[in-house]
Amino acid sequence: MTVNNTTQIDDFPWGTVARLMAPLEPTLPLPPGETLARAMRRHPLVIPPLSKKAAERIEARLEAVAAANANKEADTRRPAPFNDNRKAAVPFPGIVSSGEFVRGFVPPDYAVDGIIQAGFVYSVTASSGTGKTAILLLLAALTALGRELGHRDVRKGRIVYFAGENPDDVKMRWIAMAHHMGFDPDSIDAHFVAGVFSIAGLFAEVSKAVDALGGVDLIIVDTSAAYFQGQDENGNVEMGRHARDLRTLTTVEGKPCVLVACHPTKSADQSNLLPRGGGAFIAEMDGNLTCARVGDGTVKLHWQGKHRGPDFEPVVFDLQTVTAPLLKDTRGRDVPTVMATAMSDGDVRSRKQAARNDEDEAILRVEQGSTTTSQVAKAADWLVDGQPHKRRAQTALDKLRKSKLVEYVDRKGWKLTAAGNEAAVDIRSERHREKATAEGIAGMILKSRK
Repeated sequence: MTVNNTTQIDDFPWGTVARLMAPLEPTLPLPPGETLARAMRRHPLVIPPLSKKAAERIEARLEAVAAANANKEADTRRPAPFNDNRKAAVPFPGIVSSGEFVRGFVPPDYAVDGIIQAGFVYSVTASSGTGKTAILLLLAALTALGRELGHRDVRKGRIVYFAGENPDDVKMRWIAMAHHMGFDPDSIDAHFVAGVFSIAGLFAEVSKAVDALGGVDLIIVDTSAAYFQGQDENGNVEMGRHARDLRTLTTVEGKPCVLVACHPTKSADQSNLLPRGGGAFIAEMDGNLTCARVGDGTVKLHWQGKHRGPDFEPVVFDLQTVTAPLLKDTRGRDVPTVMATAMSDGDVRSRKQAARNDEDEAILRVEQGSTTTSQVAKAADWLVDGQPHKRRAQTALDKLRKSKLVEYVDRKGWKLTAAGNEAAVDIRSERHREKATAEGIAGMILKSRK
């Protein structure tokens, strides 16, 4: 219907519309003494007939638009991450020459040479019990001390560790590391946050605390799940928002590298260690580092799914159970904990060869009739305090079973497969050649001395 300038429509939400348009009021050519709300009521309009319910729906929609605009304005007041993944609406940047384009190159600024960069955020994904906390604490200590990770340079700087999942466990590990790595926990430039909080809700307080420290070079979040404020840890929308909240930590003073410990998706194996949250979460990360077991007490750090920057050789860590003089229970007994140390290339090769030798020995012992882990350990002379080292035997047999060289048969125990029998022949032949070669060399040495 046509509404003339004398008709009043009480059901239409003029007040809400006027409130939303209030910022425009000073720019409008209104007569002296006129308000936007009154002018909107008296101005000729063409609208369909409205029921009171329809008017309420319109008002609710207008309120929702107002709330969304308020949230958008709050987001614009937040500092932009150093390396934001979001595709913000920006004007066309224009076409530049080749020379102008390459002059904009920013060289990588590595926190750990060749692996992680300052101002970037990375997920560190591993199954429970793999050793990710031990490895992250080692990276924290090496950063604070300025020591190398194997042969890689580590930029010395201040660290902040968010111990959200298990602060007491982190505390015990740090005490043990101080003893074994020889640093003073009272003077090392490392700082901790014990417990969980809303990173998004308290970002201003976090930024202020970091400013008070004088900036920070590395932030470690342990774990993503502990600091997640949503309802569904596998939901793309919520986890995408959570990842963007984590990315804002790169904007605090010092533009730190941020490492976020993550649990993998359900039923993940060593070849599919992606963080929970699907593509939305990993899309907001600059890389997904992974920790995977490669042997008894050894863990490999590499990446899967995404890594911004050149590839790098895996870093292998040795996980050791340790104690420390200050780490005691209420009865004065040692409290064991786990710490990680980086292995050299030579150590890795030696460990691989030792593992291969154990597998060869286990194959031969099963071929000769050993059917249990205890029998295999005793026949191979793997003893600890005079008792069969069953864990060593089990580790070798598990690897052989994965390679389909042995199988475990109920009530009969371990036996070789067809491929295992062929491997046994090869092992005996190789050992015979090695023995003959060693005897030949020894004979030549004796002859040369006569």
